[in-house]
Amino acid sequence: MSATLIIDLQGWWHPGGGRGAGAVADAVAHRDSHGLPVLPGRHLKGLLREACLHAEAFGWPGFEHLADTLFGERTEDTDPGQVPKPGCLRIGDATLEPALHEWLGSEQGKHLQPHLFQVLHATAIDHDSGTAVNQSLRGIEVVVPLKLQASITPIPGQQPPAGWQQRLEEILPLIEAVGAYRSRGLGRAVLTLAQQNKEAAA
Repeated sequence: MSATLIIDLQGWWHPGGGRGAGAVADAVAHRDSHGLPVLPGRHLKGLLREACLHAEAFGWPGFEHLADTLFGERTEDTDPGQVPKPGCLRIGDATLEPALHEWLGSEQGKHLQPHLFQVLHATAIDHDSGTAVNQSLRGIEVVVPLKLQASITPIPGQQPPAGWQQRLEEILPLIEAVGAYRSRGLGRAVLTLAQQNKEAAA
């Protein structure tokens, strides 16, 4: 009863790590221990939760309270002093597919890693003068378009509701972008679900 989330990036994307690199970039991409780009599972969990809540608001059948069931209650949605109930699914970090990840992380392939990244620069424009605002230049390290995958597995001891894989498939079109700066055009992606147990999704 597990599944693999496939994230097909269509353009530049930024897995924010909250770190800068001095004069090189104000925001650098999050990397794993091998120096390769990774999209944290907590970020994906948040996107899936939000999509579930949208589906519930739209009145889609089968989505009432599903966000809390699958991903756990949010602290802000519980009464003061009450412990939020955990969800029943674990979302892993999204990484390159295993064979490519192994190659690029090896001694033979690591020299290619710099080609996965590029720094984009942007600056704020003064609406009155039409010129750049002083000291507004920012550099953002982005990653080339590629395909990632993340595991979605039930938490041991938890039993997801029947049809949870199908429900997730239904909401994936609601997620149009991943990573940081999504509202600025980065991270456009197509998400699909590869089910590892078709019978459990019926």
